[in-house]
Amino acid sequence: MNENIKKIILYIFASTGTVFFLYSIYGIISGGISIDSHTILEIIGANTVITIGLFLFENIKFRYAIFEILLDIGYMVVVIVIFGLLFNWYNYIPIWIPIIIVFIVYTIFYLLGFVRIRKDIEEINELLKKNKEKEKNMPS
Repeated sequence: MNENIKKIILYIFASTGTVFFLYSIYGIISGGISIDSHTILEIIGANTVITIGLFLFENIKFRYAIFEILLDIGYMVVVIVIFGLLFNWYNYIPIWIPIIIVFIVYTIFYLLGFVRIRKDIEEINELLKKNKEKEKNMPS
């Protein structure tokens, strides 16, 4: 299976799980709202649209990274608002709850990506050091 497809599927399930977790916390705090089985499928659908869109946006580069972040967050908020309107989510929860969940999920995944990139940089630097040492110790 294509590496990007694997990554998309992983992100869909990871973001969906994170949304369900955050939605559960909101349910506990607000007095125990429940989630219907069709809402689960709607959330998976919204996360699928969001994830595919974000992968398509990876090719869009701006001079300043803040514009890329704003594009991502703006896209996610628009998708969530549209899905919420289509499936009447806002009859059960205020519109700001899904928007806050979008910000939390994006922040979590952004930070995880940042940590992963940092780890990759450290591994590359270590490999460069080893390669340099190897070249240094080779006879001329």
